[in-house]
Amino acid sequence: MSNPESLNEDVSVLESIYSFNKEQFPFDIKTVFEGLYTENPDKMELIFWDKLKESYYNYEQFIELDYQYFKNLDLPEKFQNLFYHSKLLSYNYFAYVSRIYYWYYGRKNEKRGEKEKITVRFLDDYSKRIPDLSEDGAMQKIQNYFSLNFEMLENYIKYIYAKNDFQLEVVELQISDNSIVNKELEKLAGEYYSKLEELANYKDNITKLVMNLRFEYPDFLSSEGIFAKKIVRGQEPIKFLHPENVFNSLLPHIQDEFNEPLRKLIFGEHTNVDKEINFRGSSNKFVYFFKQLYEDSHLIADSKEQISEWIVKNFLFYDEENFKNFKKDTIQKTLMRDSKPPRTKIKYLI
Repeated sequence: MSNPESLNEDVSVLESIYSFNKEQFPFDIKTVFEGLYTENPDKMELIFWDKLKESYYNYEQFIELDYQYFKNLDLPEKFQNLFYHSKLLSYNYFAYVSRIYYWYYGRKNEKRGEKEKITVRFLDDYSKRIPDLSEDGAMQKIQNYFSLNFEMLENYIKYIYAKNDFQLEVVELQISDNSIVNKELEKLAGEYYSKLEELANYKDNITKLVMNLRFEYPDFLSSEGIFAKKIVRGQEPIKFLHPENVFNSLLPHIQDEFNEPLRKLIFGEHTNVDKEINFRGSSNKFVYFFKQLYEDSHLIADSKEQISEWIVKNFLFYDEENFKNFKKDTIQKTLMRDSKPPRTKIKYLI
């Protein structure tokens, strides 16, 4: 990318590229790849692998840029939006090619029994990178360091698993001598342990992780003043594999005035509601429903932490003749543990 002085020119170039290729978005990668595979499955293995390597290094460059040059908040908003949209397209492309290769070729690989050992140390060695924990912005630097290393690891695992099995070992967080930051560090590390646990079980999650991928033309280029939100992995909205089933299942338990906000929330038209939706039932009954959806891969989220935050922001539950706010700690107890099902459950309507 060029220097900041020429950003206006960069924006124009990117706009023209997207505009010129507008009719190609969304790009139906699934149909194209499956068509090629049907025509010549033997020859396609090499082509798929080349595409996977190409998309791996392309996305890796996006990750590195994200945590260097593009963290500059002084960059024009439209330029940031273009960058993050391009990064999302690259990520989706890489995730999909990785899954396609695994499905058609990786499962048959005779060397899949040989596990590659991958050791995760970024929770442990952050203090070597950011030694002065008392300085301003230290926690933000640590969070950026954790996020960068997790994205790079996730990227590598998608690539390596297309051919080889792997074993993920995590070196746990070493508590610092600075008691002020210990609590924040443990909370941050807890979020990444949850993500790493999912990554360790990548084989079971590989299909879920590439569902509902989007390869669409960016709306913010089509009309003045409309900008896409900055897209960062770990902050993508919650999605449902069958939103109509989830909506119909919850509808009998929701007050009528909240029917439309619920529909928009579940179908992904809104990320959050303006006013919390009243659920006519207990906290445990509500949370257990989403716990089952998540475990059955009908709810797609980056972590259980994200699910709990989503519930707190968007819903109230009924208790002792009043609607009350959900508590994050209470939600986590149900989501994280092998909790007993409630006496009455929300029936998942199919």
